[in-house]
Amino acid sequence: MRRGSIYMEQNIAKYIEVYEELSKKMKWKVTDNKILMTIASFYALNQQLFQMERYLMVAEEIKKQAGIFSSIRSESRYITAAMLDVSFEDPELKIPALFHAYDELIEAKFRRGIFTYIAASVLIKNSGSEPGDYGPVITKAKDIYDRMKKEHFFLTSAEDYPLAMLLASSGRDDVIERNERFYEDLNRHGFRKGNHLQMLSHILTLDKEVSAETLLSRTIEVFDAFKEVGLKQKTFYYPVMGMLAMIPPEELDMHKVHQVYEQLNQTKHFKWQKDLNVTLAASFVVKDKLENSAFIETSLYTSLETILQAQQAAMTASITAAAASSSSSGSGN
Repeated sequence: MRRGSIYMEQNIAKYIEVYEELSKKMKWKVTDNKILMTIASFYALNQQLFQMERYLMVAEEIKKQAGIFSSIRSESRYITAAMLDVSFEDPELKIPALFHAYDELIEAKFRRGIFTYIAASVLIKNSGSEPGDYGPVITKAKDIYDRMKKEHFFLTSAEDYPLAMLLASSGRDDVIERNERFYEDLNRHGFRKGNHLQMLSHILTLDKEVSAETLLSRTIEVFDAFKEVGLKQKTFYYPVMGMLAMIPPEELDMHKVHQVYEQLNQTKHFKWQKDLNVTLAASFVVKDKLENSAFIETSLYTSLETILQAQQAAMTASITAAAASSSSSGSGN
């Protein structure tokens, strides 16, 4: 077994270990098992130590500092706490920065709610915790979001805030043009129009190293490879396909993705969450490529790290949206 695969097995083992610890302590605190799976994946994919006491302290500190009617006082604070915990050495000290970034986003006419908190988390991770750093990125993110909304009025929602923030942080000036090109070209090649195709287009737009033509070709190849290895070609998996398309074809082993997917399906905690298992299997394979850096150039490494972060943001938004729709808690502040 090559070195990279050993790392992947360690990451998967860590994911299961953190999930089991979370499940014992928190299964009555959240309404959706996928929230705990998402949190556990953050620690495994970011290779961060999980300490239950510290994690819960961050979550409770978020609740304490939030407004009385804030949406982040609900179970969504657990996802936000994990995002801070894996991103910063002293996550509790970043909570004021989180709320400051959130307030600035509200001033910029982002809607109140959990997706704006996730976008604020992305902002402070990528732009630092100095308030003076936020303004230009927020302005660009709002412009990107508004232009997304103009192009796809019924598809674009607050769920797109985190990816709009990542796109704003990417430094590209042709975000919307590139995004629209991917959306239309992929649709012409059989990808179904909708929110998942839009998210796929966002993810491809983040790549700075590979030409649009090459990314388009690779994404179609990955789509075909899903069927070849026995994975369904569901629209839900479109963003995952985009992430896998970042890996050079000669380095991408779709059989390994399927193998990890089956491994997760056979784990009792996860056997009913097949869609999330596909997403995480692909994420573990991409992370494995990043660890096995002999095959990855520095520039591609940076792109893949960003894409992996984008996939985590998309997954978080999707899981949060599902949890919010099944919860009676209001959207609040």
